[in-house]
Amino acid sequence: MLGTYDYRVATLGIIVAILASYTALDLVGRVRAARSRDAYAWLAAGAVAMGTGIWSMHFVAMLAFELPIAMGYDFGITALSWLMAVGASTIALLISSRSGLSMARLLVGAVFMAAGIAGMHYTGMYAMLMEPGIDYDPLWVAISLAVALIVSGTALWVAFYLREVQRMRGFAGKAGAAVLMGGAIAGMHYAGMAAARFPVGGICGAANQLDTVWLATLVGACTILLLGIALTAAALDRRLENQTAKLVKSLSEANRNLSHASRHDPLTNLANRNLLHERIGSALQQWQDNQEKFAVIYVDLDGFKVINDQLGHDIGDGLLKRAASAMMATVRHKDTVARIGGDEFVLVLHDVPDQRAIERVCNKLLDSIFNVQAGSTRLTASIGSAVCPDDGDELSQLVTAADVAMYIAKNKGKNCYQQYSANMASRISEDFQMQEELGEAIKIGHLVVHYQPKYSTRERRLTGAEALVRWQHPEKGLIAPDRFIGIAERSGLIHGLEAQVLDSVCAQIRQWLDAGLVVPPISVNLSAVRIHDEDLPTRTKACLDRHGLDASYLMFEITESLAVREILRAIEALKRLSAMGVNVALDDFGTGYSSLSYLRQLPIQQLKIDRSFIIDLAAKEGDHVAIVRSIIGLAHALRLHVVAEGVETEEQMAFLDKLGCDEVQGFLMSKPVEPEAFAAIIEADRAREGKAKIHRLPVA
Repeated sequence: MLGTYDYRVATLGIIVAILASYTALDLVGRVRAARSRDAYAWLAAGAVAMGTGIWSMHFVAMLAFELPIAMGYDFGITALSWLMAVGASTIALLISSRSGLSMARLLVGAVFMAAGIAGMHYTGMYAMLMEPGIDYDPLWVAISLAVALIVSGTALWVAFYLREVQRMRGFAGKAGAAVLMGGAIAGMHYAGMAAARFPVGGICGAANQLDTVWLATLVGACTILLLGIALTAAALDRRLENQTAKLVKSLSEANRNLSHASRHDPLTNLANRNLLHERIGSALQQWQDNQEKFAVIYVDLDGFKVINDQLGHDIGDGLLKRAASAMMATVRHKDTVARIGGDEFVLVLHDVPDQRAIERVCNKLLDSIFNVQAGSTRLTASIGSAVCPDDGDELSQLVTAADVAMYIAKNKGKNCYQQYSANMASRISEDFQMQEELGEAIKIGHLVVHYQPKYSTRERRLTGAEALVRWQHPEKGLIAPDRFIGIAERSGLIHGLEAQVLDSVCAQIRQWLDAGLVVPPISVNLSAVRIHDEDLPTRTKACLDRHGLDASYLMFEITESLAVREILRAIEALKRLSAMGVNVALDDFGTGYSSLSYLRQLPIQQLKIDRSFIIDLAAKEGDHVAIVRSIIGLAHALRLHVVAEGVETEEQMAFLDKLGCDEVQGFLMSKPVEPEAFAAIIEADRAREGKAKIHRLPVA
């Protein structure tokens, strides 16, 4: 018997095959972007869509085929043909979705795909249950299998190439591969149909089971439902992926800004102290490996504080930026220029041949800085240098030696350069003398504690205070901590010093409570040495018990660089403190080695933004604004309280309020004050509302 085709329906079958192929490729593209569990779901969806498309195309084409007898299909065998198409598609797509596609893997994928198409086709033909059976021309059968194999392999290779080599996921690339895959399905079908010979007088044994009307309904419903769901799911997933990618990009950019800020000075964009230490450490390693000498140059601008006060901070900042640019232009690209203080800079000169080369660079620095002026005012500098290994082979030795040389240059009349020599050790001798005096001061109680209040940003209510230690020297007067804390850390006196400060703070809190005051939490700074003291939690609890205080009255502040430098040890210590009920704040955030992963691990409750980011905040533009906004958003996302340090103007206060900062600390609200003055601040804050707004904490 001879069959005829309705070419309109046949064309529809080819379109179904192409659409199914496109859907399968689109869903498989989700596999590489999805998590492992989701990847298998997308792979399964692609296999079902593709298998159903192959199956649907075959039976749509059979609807287009007409014989002069009643036609139908056995339901069970028809279902089996669908399973064969889906199973073969699963294996083929699993192979083609891998990251690498070798020739062997390509051949295996093509074989399975061709086998699925052929198996589905000839099983579907058998579902007609023809009596007598269908005769097949072996040549055309071989041709149909070859067509399926060649075009399947080509389609899989094109799909892989577009995805992996060109990184192309657009419509055009996948559409081209879908046309090839649809052509493989259609080519196989019609080559197989050409091989079929229907005997004259034959009958279809399944004519009364699944007739063409039911078949058309089933094929159409399955095809539209599966392909519609698949395409909709892929579109929704791609939309979610794009949104996620935008969020990741935004967070990555914010993290890059934070990382850059943690290693660079916000005003001049030079390296800061952290990056300087990295560069010196690298230079020391280079010297150890290759005996490559390097120099450390200490630069201090002469009388800059007076210039800054006379001309104003805006002009002063402009002079600092220009001085920084002048120094950068003087040295080589591989050298480092860092700003470590208000008007203090440290340079690292790599691979210096001799002292004369260092002297030439220092003289050029003096000239370049002298050319920086504002009106009739010119900048001058005092410069000291030290060379590794002649003047030291450790970071602290080299920086101290260069600092000592700079100090000598300043005493010589300023605007000059001085090389370090061994007879300049008087400064070191002075430090040793201060170390002895500091030890005595700790014993006899010459350390005093002042308190700088913290306020809520919006209501300007008192929320706490930071305890700041001062040294009441009998001859030199009140000495700031930046002059003696470093000496205390290096000499081991820091343990006794901070223990005395903690005891003094707890005793003062008890005194205020006994006087009937409602005392807010008081924060105490912990040094890098003390945070790793195994006995710190025990000593802290003993101090609280001795003065009858609840742990909630106390907060410890640690610096960001400390927490990250030895993160595991810091986390362990902080967990023990948190278990006691002592809250912990991360101080000077943004100036250390910022990292989201470390921040999530630290058991902290409060984050303090370093004052260097607050200085120009009222300008409402620039990187510092974006960084502060990012820090506040990040902290709130991690459920941390945010405190801004160094708030000095109403403009800064208003902008911080707008950004959602929780608390502020700075000269705008109050300078550090003595205990009696802070008690008055507590009373004034309470009286302002008529009753205490700071909830009384339980007393042990």
